[in-house]
Amino acid sequence: MSRRQRTARAKVQRTRVSREKTLRRQNRTRRVATAAATAMTLAGAGAAAAMVASPASAAPTRTATAAGALDCTGTTPDSTPRNFTDVDGRLFFTASDDRGNALWRSGGTEGTTRLLKRLPSSGYYDYGDNSDLVAVDGTLFFTLDGGDEAGELWKSDGTKAGTVLVKRLPDSGSEYGGGPSELTAVGDRLFFSAASDGQNSELWTSDGTRAGTVLVKDFGTPGVYSEYGGPSQLTAVGDTLFFSAADDDHGQELWRSDGTAGGTVLVKDVRPGSYSSYAHQLTALGDQVLFSARDGVHGSELWISDGTGAGTELVEDVRPGAASGGPDDMVAAGDRVFFSSDAPGDGHDLWVSDGTGAGTVFVKHFETSDDEYSYGLGDMTAVGDEVFFAADDGIHGSELWSSDGTDAGTVLVKDIRPDDYASDPGGLAVVGSTVYFTARDGVHGRELWRTDGTDAGTEQVEDIYLNGSSDPEELTESGGDLFFHARDRLHGEELWVSDGTADGTDLVLDINKGGAFEISDRARLNGTNSALRVGAQFEGSGTVEVAPAGAGGIKVLTQEITTSDTEYVTLTLELTRAAKRTLRRTGTVEVGAKFTFTSCGGSVKSTTRTYTPRKR
Repeated sequence: MSRRQRTARAKVQRTRVSREKTLRRQNRTRRVATAAATAMTLAGAGAAAAMVASPASAAPTRTATAAGALDCTGTTPDSTPRNFTDVDGRLFFTASDDRGNALWRSGGTEGTTRLLKRLPSSGYYDYGDNSDLVAVDGTLFFTLDGGDEAGELWKSDGTKAGTVLVKRLPDSGSEYGGGPSELTAVGDRLFFSAASDGQNSELWTSDGTRAGTVLVKDFGTPGVYSEYGGPSQLTAVGDTLFFSAADDDHGQELWRSDGTAGGTVLVKDVRPGSYSSYAHQLTALGDQVLFSARDGVHGSELWISDGTGAGTELVEDVRPGAASGGPDDMVAAGDRVFFSSDAPGDGHDLWVSDGTGAGTVFVKHFETSDDEYSYGLGDMTAVGDEVFFAADDGIHGSELWSSDGTDAGTVLVKDIRPDDYASDPGGLAVVGSTVYFTARDGVHGRELWRTDGTDAGTEQVEDIYLNGSSDPEELTESGGDLFFHARDRLHGEELWVSDGTADGTDLVLDINKGGAFEISDRARLNGTNSALRVGAQFEGSGTVEVAPAGAGGIKVLTQEITTSDTEYVTLTLELTRAAKRTLRRTGTVEVGAKFTFTSCGGSVKSTTRTYTPRKR
């Protein structure tokens, strides 16, 4: 395809996306306006005002319309999107609809958001930390709990047919697990940690085929604790994998691998013998890796390695002597690495290093105030040769800062919440040259913000949840847009997308519209033998209608369910006269009922039950 054809195709796609966003905004505005108008007509201005002024956390309410239907004004349940991973401009993630957790993909519109695979519900815990999803050369790899103490490695090309099992792997059976984890892309290959024949986790690699998914190295059963008993801190440096591991002869040290057993070697025994240097915070800097380690003479300090023993050395003893400088929050920006260090007193220091002792310099000291939102330095994020981060200087509270690696060039971007109150910026993500983050300004709740690095260019993108907090999280760039999960007044926690403008910030899809429900298989007669009492569980607000079915014997029941989460209720089904007569005459009666639940999100589901209660 020529450049002109690609440009034309991209223009058509942008037009289609823009049209879908416009239609969704119009529909959303129309729904809100209709709900408000209905409430005003039926309840009067006073009732409508009370509805608008109700707390953001209040349970959903429903109002009868002139036609007798029920109009929802609350939120639908959460789909809880997690594990956002970009694969060549497509977002992959996990989320739950009314049938449970699943793997999804999205291009930022309702029409491009597709369910790919149902995920197991038993024995599966979704930590939402992206450790089990990774992009490798245009393919998504992910892990599942295979049951029976086994883990499974899967891959997906973004289609249902192309979402397939790669290999089933054994579980170690240890308290730390052993299923596939630490998925890391190195060139066109996947490396990960997984159990081998019931032993501790070991190093594996995969080319996406069953035959090509193989154990690289068995590290034995070291007697020291090593990050869940196996390779950890897997980090790509060019075409080489660096990681931290312990074997039978050494403690936890720095290793490297080219994907073969012979090419998987200990780089250096930084702390000789069975003692551990605890190599961690591995960060690629060109064709070398910077990391934090202790050699038994110095505390935890900054080291560098080119993959050879001779080329692995202490960079700088940031805090001289046996005390630890504790390099943390390490981020590569250009040809340098920024990191934080524990200062001798309260607070944290910002440092920068080019990998040499002379080029490792102190930048700025940050105090720690008594504010409840003060956590020192955090969310360090690179933008070109600079970094943005959250910090507390003891005066402004935790706010957004930027640094070019010099004291003069380390500045407060904006005091979003003035004085010593903290806006507590977090979740920093970069799209192009724009930094997105979440913050609270004291007027709005925690919402989405953006900055170009200047005070004037730092602003709230949109107040998504009026009179509350939308709590955006997992801010992730994909296809030139920002994706995140958040909640508004109509929907639970769902997938959102933004182009950096208020008009371009919108809900992608209400994945969980509610409607899931369970009806007990057992029923009991009330004290007067005139009605059945049936237990039920409903997800989200809506209306349940119970009608006679099969043997019948009950009257029609309509009942409102008002909750934004899950509600347990008892439905009282009144018996018909004929059913009561049969019950008095025989002591038992067969009753049939059809339960139909219509959720606020528009989902309609039904189930039928037959009961044979005995007279009390």
